[in-house]
Amino acid sequence: MDESISDQELRQRLSTFNTVVPPVTNTTRRLLLKKLEDLENKQSSQIDLPKTNFHLMNVSSWNNSATEDEDQNSYLLPDNKHFSNKLPETQTEKKIPSFYNSNVSISSREPVIRSPRSNPITETPYADKAIQRWKEKMMNQSQNKTDSSPNVHFPTAVTSVYSQNSRRYIQPTQQKHPVNGYTRNTQYIILLFVGFFFVIFGLYFTSIQSSTVVFPSGMLNSLCAKKNLQGTDCSKEQEKVQRLYNSLVSQVQDKYIKQQCDNSDIEPTIDKQTVFEYFMINENTPSREIEELVELFKSIAKTYSDSPIGFDKSFYINVQPNLPILCAIKHIFANMFYLVVWLGIVATSIVSLYFGICYVTTKSEKYKQEVNQLVENTIDLLKQQAQYRPNEGYLPIIHIRDQLIPPNERPKKSKIWAEVEQYFIDSESRVRSEVQQIDGEDYQVWRWVQPMSPNTAKKVWQGQAFETNEGSMNSPQPSPTSCLKIRHMFGPDSMIGLDCETHIKNAILEKCEAIEVLHLSVDRNSQEGCVYVKCASPTEAGKAYRQLHGFWFDGKLVTVKFLRLERYHQRFPDAVNTTIPLRPSNNEKRSLK
Repeated sequence: MDESISDQELRQRLSTFNTVVPPVTNTTRRLLLKKLEDLENKQSSQIDLPKTNFHLMNVSSWNNSATEDEDQNSYLLPDNKHFSNKLPETQTEKKIPSFYNSNVSISSREPVIRSPRSNPITETPYADKAIQRWKEKMMNQSQNKTDSSPNVHFPTAVTSVYSQNSRRYIQPTQQKHPVNGYTRNTQYIILLFVGFFFVIFGLYFTSIQSSTVVFPSGMLNSLCAKKNLQGTDCSKEQEKVQRLYNSLVSQVQDKYIKQQCDNSDIEPTIDKQTVFEYFMINENTPSREIEELVELFKSIAKTYSDSPIGFDKSFYINVQPNLPILCAIKHIFANMFYLVVWLGIVATSIVSLYFGICYVTTKSEKYKQEVNQLVENTIDLLKQQAQYRPNEGYLPIIHIRDQLIPPNERPKKSKIWAEVEQYFIDSESRVRSEVQQIDGEDYQVWRWVQPMSPNTAKKVWQGQAFETNEGSMNSPQPSPTSCLKIRHMFGPDSMIGLDCETHIKNAILEKCEAIEVLHLSVDRNSQEGCVYVKCASPTEAGKAYRQLHGFWFDGKLVTVKFLRLERYHQRFPDAVNTTIPLRPSNNEKRSLK
């Protein structure tokens, strides 16, 4: 092989053998020359075999420097001078189009070949393998493209972008035409108008009545008999009477239509004299016969309910005639509008009445609730005064009012307080109204006159006798069980009354506010005032122990000890499945005051 050929000629001769030519350097030149010699020898030995040539990408424009590759990216659109010129004359049945023919459009899905950033290939085996892999990849892609489409499109410099930072090909996105968001709503509106149009015309056509005036047959026969007419003469007379009657009906109907459609002040009536004059002018009929016809028409209008006209001092419309289509549509719209307005007024009235009743009822209920709440709060104040200050078991009425009602609400709630005062006068026998002198001034007071049971007086926690904090000698570590027995919570004679047990339970739960107490039982018959408590865990029981043991309650020193869980469940079987923590019956925390 002649080694004096130029790099350009070497690339061109190799490209005729469907070979991807890497950059020609001092290292790869010997490899490429040897490859060209092998290919030419192989071609000469198999000259009689059909050839299948694939014109692949000419990469002769690759630069040797990676810096030039990053700055220029010239390989995105190779020059036409680097393209293969023509296909060989002999080809297979499946024709593979040239990738670099300037007349061929290139698909945007085709990958972009970028120049290598690494140094030129220095070892022959690795170069051969790289060239072979690249050749197989390009041939497979070209065959797939040929199978799917006769024309192959390559991305242009405008539609394809090569990201130098991320080293990846960014496919151009196809711009989607935005769909008008109002299209569906417009269709619905059009359908609504079309439906409304058909409804209007349906109402119009259903209101159309027959315009033929049917003259009573018995009346016509009697007319012929009265005039002794028979045969043709009778028929002519009947037609004449029918025509005159239709003319009278038409005149009355025309006046009615003008009044309805033109908003005219014309009265849709015709008096007897006008009918007589009209027949005298337009009909060659004796006056006596005209008078008889007018009387006949009056008789028909009065007698027959289906007659288009009636008579009462004058002829008037008895059956509404068919209006012109535009006038009828206008009337339909007007009637619908009046109907909607009327229904709106009725609906508004009903809704207003409903909300008015709800407002009055709610206001009345709220008024009663406020009165009842003030009554209950007043009774509580009087009870507390009787419990903690038995010698002064009364409170001034104005002081109670000032304590329960804020200053800014007193003018507004003056009527409510008057209801409270009236309630105590009429309905509360446990409260007595009297006058007491307080600090040299007379006050109207309320006194709680019901005797207080001894168990309800001074049921409060009164301090600690000795230290029970965690780590002290009076606090066992760790807590052995989750059940406690509390002594001296009440005296032997103090459990009198229905609410005494509730006071004891509230006192323990209020003292153990942050502790999960699952079960609590008061032994009313105990001489030691025992209360049994089960907590959620031994840790919680230890907290309750430290909160109760050694504290004074109602003048008695409370002591606590632990009980075994089995014994507790044996005594209180209902405590086995309890999982919900107990809470005081109210939020007043009276035992802590």
